Amino acid sequence: MKFLKGIYNKYLSENRIILCAPEIPGKHALVFCTYAGGHTGVDEAVPAVKYASQIFAHYGIRVIDEWYVVGDLHGNPVGSIRGKLGDIRGRPTGEELGKVRVDAFNLGKGLLKD
Repeated sequence: MKFLKGIYNKYLSENRIILCAPEIPGKHALVFCTYAGGHTGVDEAVPAVKYASQIFAHYGIRVIDEWYVVGDLHGNPVGSIRGKLGDIRGRPTGEELGKVRVDAFNLGKGLLKD
């Protein structure tokens, strides 16, 4: 939220928040969220990702993808074991985060080709 509010304040001070949000050429965002989903799985993370995506869209920044990454439910060890996703302690793992990095890098390289 601090990041999104920072963008808002910057764009507001620069008069860059414009009705109908014309797309800014060359500006893209990838929105991702780690989630535990103890009750309903990934559906618990969807509102946060959609909210962030809409903020970028309102600024004219095209959201190129939305990713969801399972993460440990910090502070709730029971929820990290018995939730809908099963045992998610220690997630995301280093391997899972490495995949996110590689996928994001490849997504960025693809944008440079366009």
